[in-house]
Amino acid sequence: MKKVLNAIFCAGLPKKDIQNANKVNLWGLAWAATLCATIFMIESDWFDHMAYVIIALVINAGAGVAMVLAYKRLLANLDEMEKKIQLDALALSVGITIIVYAGGSILEKANIISYLSPAALIASISLSYVVGLISGRVRYL
Repeated sequence: MKKVLNAIFCAGLPKKDIQNANKVNLWGLAWAATLCATIFMIESDWFDHMAYVIIALVINAGAGVAMVLAYKRLLANLDEMEKKIQLDALALSVGITIIVYAGGSILEKANIISYLSPAALIASISLSYVVGLISGRVRYL
């Protein structure tokens, strides 16, 4: 259990790596918040002009680009072992997401589920990535 907690809280990683990871997390939170706020405002009819939707989209995309650039900076500064852990987590995330979304598409086409939400795709990516990071850090560190 201690190894899992150390993996979750990045014990043993250099301070600079933790700072870079926190920047990625903050930009990810900003991206998710702007996404949720934009969708809520659209569904609540707060936007009475297309220009407001475009402005909200640009803000959301800007936060997303900042998150990607922060992640790229994180990867560039990691040591080889942590890069391997990140790569393995990304591979797991992509693989699981493809399988889950393909299965969901089959269920949707067979009318077993009514709608395959893009939120399910984002959740699948996020959760499988986190599981990959934790398992990699437990295994290698």
